[in-house]
Amino acid sequence: METCVSAGRPAAWPRTLLLCCALAGAPALAQAQALVTAPAPNMLLTTRFRTPLRYEEVLTRLGAYYQEQLGRILPLTFPEIAPGRHFETWHDMFVFFEPEEKGMTITVKRPTEGLGGRIVKTWMLDMAGRLGANLPLDFKEEAALHTVEADLFVSRRDLARAFQADQVMKSIPTWEHAGLMVSAAPLAWVMLAPSGLHGVHHVKVEAETAAAARQMLGRLTQEVQKPGIYAAYSEEAELNQEVRELAAAGQATPQRALSGAQTVYVPNADEKYLEGRLRAEPEMLKRTVAAQGQFAIRCRLDKAYRKLTVSWSELVGYSRPTGRYEAERSVGQGSQAAPRASLAAGPPATMRAKLPTLQPGAYRVRLEGEGQDGVNTRIDERTYWFDGKVFEEL
Repeated sequence: METCVSAGRPAAWPRTLLLCCALAGAPALAQAQALVTAPAPNMLLTTRFRTPLRYEEVLTRLGAYYQEQLGRILPLTFPEIAPGRHFETWHDMFVFFEPEEKGMTITVKRPTEGLGGRIVKTWMLDMAGRLGANLPLDFKEEAALHTVEADLFVSRRDLARAFQADQVMKSIPTWEHAGLMVSAAPLAWVMLAPSGLHGVHHVKVEAETAAAARQMLGRLTQEVQKPGIYAAYSEEAELNQEVRELAAAGQATPQRALSGAQTVYVPNADEKYLEGRLRAEPEMLKRTVAAQGQFAIRCRLDKAYRKLTVSWSELVGYSRPTGRYEAERSVGQGSQAAPRASLAAGPPATMRAKLPTLQPGAYRVRLEGEGQDGVNTRIDERTYWFDGKVFEEL
């Protein structure tokens, strides 16, 4: 595992062009404020303003705005992470409230970098305008948060388990990240983003000190060294994704034959044509046949077993909002004899099972081991939502 540390290392904050355009044209920006000063490349951008609204009025107004713009209710877009402290999940902003005799004082913070600071100022201006604040705002560039990063076999639930004893860290459901936990005081957050195949996620930790960031990453790393299931995936779906990515890259680069034959240059080839050529390669044909119906998990073992079994079942009629389902139906299992214990610094082991075509829905995966004494022990059990391509842990 490789990690890197920096004082506010530049990071990618993906937002659509449509979002920027929508914010730029929002009614709240009727009072124009010049945003011509280029911010420092690494900083924590902060602004503080007063509103005549009471706390409940602020929440009501923001709730209506997020429902209109995103179709999402307030608890999902503006969850409370501590008394008087909220996290705005649309723009990843920390929002702190201080009640006064008449109205509220609101502080908004967000890490940013380079030219992205101008966009962040626009987001803050939009919020302030909608809450009746006096414009222009006064922006401050505070010391950047410290960052550590790593690629780990980790899920959103692993992240929550790693920090469940830490009362200041709150798990935030968000559509922007594969996993997110934040802390209002001290200011910190941990974000997960998909990275590669087989359940690997890119972990980014930002905190007020480098030591705190390293400690948080170390806690998460320690959590995923425990025995259990850490990813589920369809080998067939991942192979199809690999072919699509190779075909997309082949439009801009010479096409390389998978069989090791001479490089072939195809002028103006589209992706479907390149996909067909790639799938027709002898090596790719072998991989395609081998991947059909193969579903796998990545898991860690704390000791050697006589036999390892992974069982798959469908949760019929599963409701994501409630977590309830009508029945559990077995769809198959796979086994492996005499698996070895996982090395602390090594990657998880792979357990495969040949299953029928799985329709989109919820599936439960159980991992059991038969000890040397012949006794079966349940090692782990996880529930995933399968959309036909990717498994998302519930």
